[in-house]
Amino acid sequence: MDLTCEQRLRLLEMIDDYKVIDEYRRKRKVLNYVQFDYDVVHGLTLFTLDPDFSFADLEARADVVLSALPAIKRIFEQPFIHLKEHDVIMPVEAVRIVNNATLTHIASHSELWANVENNEIKPEKLLTRTYEDNYGIYENLVFCNVVDSVLSFARGNTKFLKELIYTNQTIEINLLERVNHLNYFLALGKLHIGYSKNFDTYYAVALRCLNKLQYILSSIVPRLKRPVYRSNKNRPATLKIRKTNILSMHKEYHRVYKLAKYFARQTAPQPKQIDDASIKDLQKNYYFFCQALCVFALGHFNFSCDERKLFDFEKIMPRFMFKNWAVDLKPTAAGATCVIELRVEKDKPYTVVLIPSVDDNNKAIVEAVKIVMRADEYVILSPFEEHERDAVHADIANIESFRRLQQIILRGMIYSDTERKDCPFCNNDLTVNAEKSSEGNAVYECGSCRTEIHDSHCALTDKPFSYTKIVGLKPPQADGETWLTKRNAEGGMYFRNITEIDAENDPVCPHCGTVCQAK
Repeated sequence: MDLTCEQRLRLLEMIDDYKVIDEYRRKRKVLNYVQFDYDVVHGLTLFTLDPDFSFADLEARADVVLSALPAIKRIFEQPFIHLKEHDVIMPVEAVRIVNNATLTHIASHSELWANVENNEIKPEKLLTRTYEDNYGIYENLVFCNVVDSVLSFARGNTKFLKELIYTNQTIEINLLERVNHLNYFLALGKLHIGYSKNFDTYYAVALRCLNKLQYILSSIVPRLKRPVYRSNKNRPATLKIRKTNILSMHKEYHRVYKLAKYFARQTAPQPKQIDDASIKDLQKNYYFFCQALCVFALGHFNFSCDERKLFDFEKIMPRFMFKNWAVDLKPTAAGATCVIELRVEKDKPYTVVLIPSVDDNNKAIVEAVKIVMRADEYVILSPFEEHERDAVHADIANIESFRRLQQIILRGMIYSDTERKDCPFCNNDLTVNAEKSSEGNAVYECGSCRTEIHDSHCALTDKPFSYTKIVGLKPPQADGETWLTKRNAEGGMYFRNITEIDAENDPVCPHCGTVCQAK
């Protein structure tokens, strides 16, 4: 794998996070569902956040950066520069500086003359001197490295704080709501018992730190296009900090010098080397995590199994039943790739091949699996949130990963059902909504959970597809440029949509990729 520095650090973090999965896998070779459900609370970790995090140290470092931020802004606007001089020959109309060297040069270079009239030379080109701004002085190189250190510090901790705060808001319980699944809060409680109470003690400081870090990023990121930073991209990654005249005498550069020394004193552990064996171990652990998460998602989505029957995660997993639906999970190998075959069956079978992957070459992996296995759908499961456009985000650090798997299960339940009599989301019946139905577009509605199932055709490709809605649900309010905007869009349908949705909760056709009108 060709890894950037940021990806390497992310992989190192995940290797440590998923070690707990490997420890559990070695301990529990065979178990039943009762033991599995108990272990989710007491032994098997399906959700975790860094418990050894010092908010006091984080806020202290953020305050140090904030004290130097005005100086950083001023250097972006008015940096020290050196002027480079160049002697060049230019057309007369472009020459602005004429000196003795210009006259001497034109007198001895007749090839640059345009004409000679009345003993006067009319030059076509002249030797002149140009000046170029040089931003590559040592002090500016130190400044750019400090900017990179500040960005790395702010971005890394911002992501962690976002997860903490969003998780706290996610597990706030509203017992009167009808949009989430009945087992939703039970599942959250099992994933992280006591999390909400423990987090109340440092929620305020976490929110305060997040605001400070976001202010730092909003102050620096728009200025990265300034010449002092843009022209010094090809610079040494590390520089020995020495106290030059500018760094010691100039007020703004002196603040940057002190900040550089401050970051240099922060003793961070050296990144470990990532070898192929570590990547393979991470892939195995992530694969087992996805298997366990599938069982957890099914067991908290109305499905049940023979609780006393033993099963082995590495060979065969239990059959889950709900009304007339049956779901089989089968770990298997598709060539060199280990996958999870999820088969949903009611009136007809619908097969989804789940492909857990810590790689970034998702398209090639899917194409290789398609050659070996036939299925109705192929889905990459990835721990990287930035891959969610072509993959489903399932990560041990994201508490809602199991809900994305429940989306896939719900989609399989709907596509395997042709009668449309049973609501796949709850225990009640579906009825035809004659007012909303039209030719080629049947609409079925559940009076209890307000689920709507639309059977439709794509107007562009003329292919059938289904989508879901919730009766009376309003789209979430946009939060401008805040970090919650993306999460609000993801949870706009409370993970009950079986297709992608836009900002207005309108379905995106899986065939043409646009919000299209049904036939």
